[in-house]
Amino acid sequence: MSSIRRENILRVYRHETPYFIPSMDDVETYFFGGDPTPAHFGPYRDEWGVQYLLLEGQPGPVHDESVPPVIADVTRWRSQAAFPDLDRIIDWKRESAAGAKWDAENKLSNVILINTLWEGFYSLCGLQNALCNILEEPEASYELLDALCEHALLRIRRIAEVYHPDKVQMHDDYGMERTLFFSADLWRTLIKPHLKRIVDECHRLGMLYEHHSCGYVAPLIDDFVELGIDAWNPVQSSNNPRQLFQTYAGRLTFVGGFHDRLFIDVTASEEEKLASIRDTVAQGAACGTWVPRPASGITAYTAPIAQAVYDHNRPIYERMGLTGPGFEPPALENGSSFYTFRSSFQAG
Repeated sequence: MSSIRRENILRVYRHETPYFIPSMDDVETYFFGGDPTPAHFGPYRDEWGVQYLLLEGQPGPVHDESVPPVIADVTRWRSQAAFPDLDRIIDWKRESAAGAKWDAENKLSNVILINTLWEGFYSLCGLQNALCNILEEPEASYELLDALCEHALLRIRRIAEVYHPDKVQMHDDYGMERTLFFSADLWRTLIKPHLKRIVDECHRLGMLYEHHSCGYVAPLIDDFVELGIDAWNPVQSSNNPRQLFQTYAGRLTFVGGFHDRLFIDVTASEEEKLASIRDTVAQGAACGTWVPRPASGITAYTAPIAQAVYDHNRPIYERMGLTGPGFEPPALENGSSFYTFRSSFQAG
């Protein structure tokens, strides 16, 4: 029997009216094939042969531009790209054990899939070359994207078979700070058909589909809804989340939407930041199809976000007679004015 917290967050992802704002802790997340973050600093190669650098102090690895890309000529991608053999690189027995640990009674289970369509394309080609390729060699680019889609579909089928999650969260960034990487029309021609196949396959296998795309992607939200995408994160502030919440409530689940640029503004006061959190919580609650989650780089505000969500939900909990674990205020740490809260949006 499912708990009311699981039922509530499922209602949010199914675009139904929830009982209360769900918690970040209502989702358990695992990376497909385990945590992709390397265990050491310096250069390393992934299973596609792409070389990265992880430097001390960086939030994550970046492409190593000192080495040539895997695909130097997109018209010859078949001879230059080696698509990884999943049975060779993944310990399926270990992965099956990870999937068996889901708290299926109380939480929504989620598997993250990275380096799929556009991200896989530019990882193999290099970002500058990739942007040139889609303009100069659209036919070869489409063929490579189609092959990357086929490999993503293979991984999605394995995810359904091995982990049995409620949801797949696929990462594929299409935006920069204020604009898309390319025109919306080019995205619709080169990427949208492949993304549709991925969304449809997740649904065919009984899984929800959440799309991660950082940056400004507001011009694509109508397309996201048309494709049947269930949820989108992290809804960064350049997209005008308030307007999107009002326009697409009940048709798309928003995961995030906090004022990430304000949070990293050293001239902004803590009170301004906390007031912004409370304002976003109120907007998200009015939207209904909303899950509170800070974007990468602002996780220091996970605690006050959790507190603001609890403050909003508390009268609802009392009215519904909900008490005990999951319905209690976040615990104070060392008498601090901020609250601690364990987010389940982590690998493992």
